[in-house]
Amino acid sequence: MSRTYDIRCPRSRTYGVLVFDTPQTLVRHDGVDGEVVVRRRSGPDGPVYELIVNGTFLMDTAETSTERLLAGLLLERHPSPAAVLVAGLGFGFTAGALLADDRVRRVDVVEIEPTLVDVLRRGVVPGLEAVVADPRVRVVVDDVRAMLRAAPPSAYDGILLDVDNGPHFLVHQANAEVYERPLLSAAARALRPGGLLAVWSATPAPALAGVLAGAVGEVEQVVRTVRRESRDVDYHVYVARRTA
Repeated sequence: MSRTYDIRCPRSRTYGVLVFDTPQTLVRHDGVDGEVVVRRRSGPDGPVYELIVNGTFLMDTAETSTERLLAGLLLERHPSPAAVLVAGLGFGFTAGALLADDRVRRVDVVEIEPTLVDVLRRGVVPGLEAVVADPRVRVVVDDVRAMLRAAPPSAYDGILLDVDNGPHFLVHQANAEVYERPLLSAAARALRPGGLLAVWSATPAPALAGVLAGAVGEVEQVVRTVRRESRDVDYHVYVARRTA
């Protein structure tokens, strides 16, 4: 049996009509920011797992390249990325990409939604339980804003922020603070000299680049084009290096 759904997808900022088998709900739980739902549907290469929070589609396992891109940029641009903070667990693909590099000795993951942490630990999405079980990983259930303010100076070689869809396409309005000067300055203090702060955005964010330059240091914009819903979509990562 198949059904047609007209859905809004923040990760792609498009409206599209998708045809797929009726999804099976695996998890449904009232979470911190609304109802958390994990579903499984059929895909051309096997099962696809979807994450929906408060009725908004956040991500699936069919397209994970931009999550892994966050980690890849740090690994390519830092000679010794020993300690990394990942803000936003998702399905664990960013943390998993970091763990594939032997230079990475510690990954602190901050995730505000305990249900999502439990989903990965229980292996609801097969294979991803190994990410949170890795001895190098410490998962902290907290708000990234509080964690960054409390982080000791020069604690990390890299900080990767993927907590929303960027400053211009927020799922939760309270996350606007993540992209503003005070919190980005707190992130800069938590970086070691030469450390990198990478921020994911669904849309171009030149103002964010300017704030990062003032709070952290030199900024590079990286654009990744992916295929979603039969069209090409550009995603953006802003990478700033602490220079002082």
